[in-house]
Amino acid sequence: MIELDTNARSNIRFADNNTITAEGIGKVLITKKDGRTAFMSDVLYVPTMKNNLLSLGQLLEKGYTMSMQKKCIEVCDEKKRLLFTTPLSKNRTFRINLNVIAVQCMNVVKNDKEDWLWHYRYGHLNFRSLQLLGSNQMVSGLPNIQPPKKVCERFVMGKHHRKEFKKATVHRAKQPLGVVYADLCGPFSAVFLGGNR
Repeated sequence: MIELDTNARSNIRFADNNTITAEGIGKVLITKKDGRTAFMSDVLYVPTMKNNLLSLGQLLEKGYTMSMQKKCIEVCDEKKRLLFTTPLSKNRTFRINLNVIAVQCMNVVKNDKEDWLWHYRYGHLNFRSLQLLGSNQMVSGLPNIQPPKKVCERFVMGKHHRKEFKKATVHRAKQPLGVVYADLCGPFSAVFLGGNR
């Protein structure tokens, strides 16, 4: 995906009435069989889908034409140039192998400051160490990192020490079973013989 707009979210409804959320819209740059390149615009980004789908209905709306004959489909663009031809597969779908040219890494964290982005990429590495990596040219592409004034809350929470356990108990049992220490957990997904979880 290139030029991905993550603000353009939409829902996609399938034939079985299930819906899935598209988390953005962008472009894909592909190579055609003749070696020339073409953009596929308004491509929805759906991270939960396992396969890429091409909607014939949306291609028709954008001015593309399709011709189906002899168990093959031909798709042409608005200027009647052939984009691809593909045969009908065993499950009655048309399988297309597209050669994607520009593959760009999508940032997991969108942040205006590139310093913070490098901090996240290196698993919350402190900023002095990031400066050291950059000054010694140990990482290619690392910009000049400036330590920010605000503190990374996740980093601080990860470095917190646990409170110490009290050495002497305040409450002492005066009779059997007066104080009971037990580990509690649950509910379990599996039901036990007595119906407990």
